Amino acid sequence: MKNILLFTSFVFILFSCTKTQGDVSITYEKANAVYGDLEAVRALPLITTQKQLVNPGKVYVGENYILIGEEGQGIHIFDNANMTNPIRLSFIQIPYNREFYIKDDVLYAETLYDFIKIDISDVYNPELISRALNVFGTPYKNDKGESLLSFNYEIATDVFELNSPEANEIERKGKLHLDYLDNVIPESTIPSSFASTSIGSGSINRIAVDYNHIYVLGGNTLHVLSDNGFSMTHENDIKLDDGMETIYSENNRLYIGSETAMLTYSVNNPSRPSRVSTFDHTESCDPVLPIGTNLAYMTLRSVGNEGCNANGENTLTVIDLAIEQEPESLQVIEMESPYGMAMLGWYLIVGEGINGITVFDASNPRNLIELARITGVEAYDIMRHPSDPYVLMTTSSNGLEQYQIDYNTFVLTPLSTVNYPN
Repeated sequence: MKNILLFTSFVFILFSCTKTQGDVSITYEKANAVYGDLEAVRALPLITTQKQLVNPGKVYVGENYILIGEEGQGIHIFDNANMTNPIRLSFIQIPYNREFYIKDDVLYAETLYDFIKIDISDVYNPELISRALNVFGTPYKNDKGESLLSFNYEIATDVFELNSPEANEIERKGKLHLDYLDNVIPESTIPSSFASTSIGSGSINRIAVDYNHIYVLGGNTLHVLSDNGFSMTHENDIKLDDGMETIYSENNRLYIGSETAMLTYSVNNPSRPSRVSTFDHTESCDPVLPIGTNLAYMTLRSVGNEGCNANGENTLTVIDLAIEQEPESLQVIEMESPYGMAMLGWYLIVGEGINGITVFDASNPRNLIELARITGVEAYDIMRHPSDPYVLMTTSSNGLEQYQIDYNTFVLTPLSTVNYPN
């Protein structure tokens, strides 16, 4: 599924049965560097001709608009004032973009090495407000002075010397990134903006904006930028553990979900977030949704094809954050395949992929009560309409689905679908 599920390359490392003179034959994913004119990319206009939705990524739902990312190219804007008939309006060109975030008619987005801020109050005439250069790293250059822009991927079988840097990198990551001289570029040094795909929307984000600061989760790094309204300044990089997945800002805190933990950071000093607590869990995919100041909901998932640990959990956990240094579990609910979630009034709605939707009574937010399981729908991420609690959106393999929900019967009435290509 192009728009919801993380792309995972299944690489088989095949060591030959006979090893001659310390050599080994390995089948792996080979990523060949593609170079070009970075300044020309930066100079491309925001306004371009309308495009077909081919490779959808991130989704954002606003009051009257829907924004859907086109992986690596930009963002489609749909008029959603009539939710039964979304209309395609315009396309914002953002080369190599995958992750974006919207707040107060401002679009924040990564684009290769840079982070940009765009005024979208007029969706037909977006305007670049500011660009922070080289937030995600210093451009790699070839012998012609061109910058690394992307990689071409292929499955290859080559012979390497045992314990060589190439063999060791493949053993660690299953792939090799090679520069123009076929030298290995360590994956740990490749900017996070070169990641293969975005990861959804709603409760699944890698960008958070709060207190005139922007926090971007990239691999094992939290990038911190200050924002004075007209310009952004790259202020800090905080090293994290591997496996960071999602970030959410709420009540002077950053909540970061990883494959093995939920991390809480204080932003009392916005430029230098400091870790407050760590809530460990088994290795699983992990969206987090804070509720107020002392509570968070966390889904853990072991199923799917996003690289989640097959031996992990499929649960919804209520976490007490009242004692910040020692968060504790208040409730653990077994589920089938939990993905994203959203609060609609006093109801917690959890998408369970092909297993539908589960609805919980959250009027007592510390003690969730299951009310209904809605089957016959496919729901990965869940998004609420900004002002209508009776409308919810889901992402599925078909596209972005919009429904009206009846809280007496928990019946979903389809409103419309923005179809994705099959």
